[in-house]
Amino acid sequence: MSRNSAFGASAVALAAQLLPLPLHGADDGASPAELDEIVVTASPFRHSAEELVQPVDLLAGDALDRRRRGTIGDVLADRPGIANASFGPGVGRPVIRGQSGARVQVLSNGISTMDASAISADHAVAVDPLTADQIEVIKGPATLIYGGSASAGIVNVVDDRLPDTVTPGLHLRGDLSYGDNADESSGALRGRYGVGNWQFGASYSRRDADDFEIPGFAERAGADHDAHDHDEHAGEDHDEHAEHEHEHEHADEATESGARGVLDNSSLTSERVGVSAAWAAERGMIGAAVSRFTTDYGVPGHGHGHGDEEAHEDEAAHAEDTHDEAHEEHEAHDHDGVRIDLEQTRVDLRGLLRAPLPGVARAEARIGVNDYEHREIEPGGAVGTTFDVSETEARFELEHVAIGDWVGVAGLQLRQRDYDAIGEEAFVAPTETDAAGLFLVEGYRFGAHRLELGARVDRTRHDPEGPQFRTRFTTVSLSAGASFLVAEHLHLRVNAQSAERAPAIEEVYAFGPHIATSAFERGDEDIDPETANNIDVSLGRDDGRWTWELTAFYNRIDDYIYAHEVDDGLNADGSGNPASDGEADRVNAEGVFDPEGEFLLLDYAQSGAELYGAEAETRFVLIDDAGRGLGIRAFGDLVRGRLRDSGENLPRITPARFGIGADARVGAVSLDVALTRVTEQDRTAPLETATPAYSELSADIGYAVPTAAGTMTVYARGRNLLDETQRDATSFLKDVAPRPGRSLFVGLRFEFAAGD
Repeated sequence: MSRNSAFGASAVALAAQLLPLPLHGADDGASPAELDEIVVTASPFRHSAEELVQPVDLLAGDALDRRRRGTIGDVLADRPGIANASFGPGVGRPVIRGQSGARVQVLSNGISTMDASAISADHAVAVDPLTADQIEVIKGPATLIYGGSASAGIVNVVDDRLPDTVTPGLHLRGDLSYGDNADESSGALRGRYGVGNWQFGASYSRRDADDFEIPGFAERAGADHDAHDHDEHAGEDHDEHAEHEHEHEHADEATESGARGVLDNSSLTSERVGVSAAWAAERGMIGAAVSRFTTDYGVPGHGHGHGDEEAHEDEAAHAEDTHDEAHEEHEAHDHDGVRIDLEQTRVDLRGLLRAPLPGVARAEARIGVNDYEHREIEPGGAVGTTFDVSETEARFELEHVAIGDWVGVAGLQLRQRDYDAIGEEAFVAPTETDAAGLFLVEGYRFGAHRLELGARVDRTRHDPEGPQFRTRFTTVSLSAGASFLVAEHLHLRVNAQSAERAPAIEEVYAFGPHIATSAFERGDEDIDPETANNIDVSLGRDDGRWTWELTAFYNRIDDYIYAHEVDDGLNADGSGNPASDGEADRVNAEGVFDPEGEFLLLDYAQSGAELYGAEAETRFVLIDDAGRGLGIRAFGDLVRGRLRDSGENLPRITPARFGIGADARVGAVSLDVALTRVTEQDRTAPLETATPAYSELSADIGYAVPTAAGTMTVYARGRNLLDETQRDATSFLKDVAPRPGRSLFVGLRFEFAAGD
């Protein structure tokens, strides 16, 4: 038995002993009482989660500490209505109610991450959850505040680098952990020093891992991979052979091939360092923060098109290799695969004035300046493609004083972005994007109820190099929402929004092989903005021994932008002799028609679409005494997505999930356990493979040690304790890169203060 197997067996035995005890569940032990005191900064009114009209999910405090993972997608993966669009362990992008990519915006302190993650599924999000103080998720359109790229929602990662007030003295926080799977080590250290009106800060985090261990084989034989699964918003085939292909992909679903027990080329290293300084007084603050983020990670499987049929047959022939032999082979071919080397230097500025002018309660400005470079390294060590993004984003907000029962915030958002790509995956022309948005949100309180109305207009201009045309889009978004206090602590929330999104540059200007998805993509310069008409209704109780929330949503999208196959028998540039044969066209890297070509030919097109679903979560407190606590919880979610005209399913939609769990504390000891069941996803788009059901069992135990300067907590965690093969329906690599197998962690978390 290997070292990790022995370690895993011990962990299962420990978990079995702990199962009779109440442990942690779907909301990570974060009771509503804890959240009442936390301000949601992504809201223009700076309200708590319970006061907001829009649906929001908030992670902070102990709940966030227990959820900290290497990527933001991993952190949020099992929250109701949220999933992870992974591209191996080094990449994790949030999926909100079935949508991701250019429709979900990830923010750092209210300013976008300014990276290239929306361009391709294999690009990492340049944000580090290890140093976050809280993570805010607005589910549903957030275009009024953050523009069209938030048409499905936002994820805001918040830290304390640029605070409103000074906290005197020295404050140190740290979290160090080691995981047996892949010898994964991670650590985050933060220091804050406040003196007079000055607050200084510094932070450092790092994560290292070898190739991850998995149960069984990485690759499913007989699956057409997700290389045919197109783009981040793609997957709809309109050819008559679609049904036949769909049946073919379900064949031999349980059969796997390739190296056993290890996910090749999944090792990674990431590092972040930052410093900040802020001056704060009664009337306001001003400050600056500088951070540098780097990561180097492998792209497992055939995500970059390096897996031809011959290689696939080679792997199948060696399917009987033992676990140890697989490890030996990996060590002999270290880094044999595509790797991504990413670096970002970012400067953030913030200024705040309270009551700067008559009638103005608050004036605030945030500015982010970014220098981003991303290199894709081929197996031989050559740089295949380099992505450069230089971007500046600025937000200005004015909150007016109350006019009767009305309060409101007016804002201006400006964005200037230069995108460039050189190399074999430069399928989008270098493009300069300028965007400006004006918005107004007004809130009206009547008794215990609250009404919010908002409007926003945006102007977006894409200016590409070369012969392609400059495009301009004007988009308008409107919203109305209300929160009614039906009974004490019982809220009914209703939201309706019409949110327009300007097309992303890849949807307009793409022309070339997109190696990450094995597709030759063609954009459309005549494409129109898409409009999401969304309604969201929730009913929930937010205080007392029993808290719960039920939510239902419906999103009808007009002019939905997606990529689809063509059947013209022509070259990508339109030349050649037309020859429709009922098969999706394939081309080589130069765009020449070839039925055996490596790339599926895809055109961006538009059609009506709809997404709908429901979410539910509940928690019941059995014991809440001094020194003792016991609670149980459960959650479930469901989302469906389809094209309205054809009825075909949208790709990579989160399957139905449900989970149960419990949490307990006895003195200094805290215990958690959660079991989540992810159902089979067989409602797939044509040419998309189904994913089998699986269970995720996790457990946590912590022991807090108080000291004169603060608190230290020693903890142990277990993830995928059942050691099941877990394939995410939301991932392009679901058929070649499952989630890591059983993973056990030990760690130390501390928080000290001196000189207050």
